[in-house]
Amino acid sequence: MSDLETMGKALWITNEIHWDIALYWLFFINIVLLMMQPSGSSFITILGVVVLRSVMIDKVKAFGYMMDTGPYTPDKCHEQIFLGTYLIRVAMFAIPLSMAGMTKSPKSRGLGIVAGISGGAYMFVRWYMEQRDVESTNLTCAPTALIIFKASMQFTGVVFVLAGLALRDKLRLGSIHRDIPVAVPFELTTNSVEVELS
Repeated sequence: MSDLETMGKALWITNEIHWDIALYWLFFINIVLLMMQPSGSSFITILGVVVLRSVMIDKVKAFGYMMDTGPYTPDKCHEQIFLGTYLIRVAMFAIPLSMAGMTKSPKSRGLGIVAGISGGAYMFVRWYMEQRDVESTNLTCAPTALIIFKASMQFTGVVFVLAGLALRDKLRLGSIHRDIPVAVPFELTTNSVEVELS
C-alpha cells in the first residue's frame, strides 16, 4: 500500500520540478491532440491513449514499483536501468508523429508534429542525463524481472503471429513460413524467389 501512496504523491509536483513540467506539458498537448481526432478514428484513439498512459507511467515511476528492483531503489530502476522506461519515452516521441501522419483532421497535424517533437526532446534529454552512462549491463534491474521481460517479449511475438493469422489481409505484420519457424516481415513476390531444381 505504501508503494501506491508514493506513486499517488508522484502525480503532483515533486522535487524534480523540471521533469514534472515537461511531463505535464506532454500530457496536456497529447490530450488536446486526442480530443481533436474525428469520431470513428478508433486506431488513432488507441495510439493516443498509449501515449497518455506512457506519460503517466513515467510520471509515477511505475516500473520501479511494479517489479523486483534487485539492488536498486525503485526510482533508480525506473529512471536509469529498466529498458521499458526508454521504450515508453520512444512511444511519446514516435506515436504523436504517427498520429499526425494518419489523422483525417488537417487541423490536428501541426499539433501532432509539435507533440512528437516535444516527446523526442524529452526522450533525448532524459536519455542523455540519466541513461547514457549507466554502469549496469542488466536492462531489467533484477534477474526475476529479466525472466518476466523475456516472457512478455515472447508473448508479444505470439500475439502478433496470431493476429496476423486471424486477420490475414487486414493486418500485414508478417507471415510464417511453413518450413522455417520464424516470422518474415513480408510475403516474397514470385520474381524474387529462386527455385533450384535437383
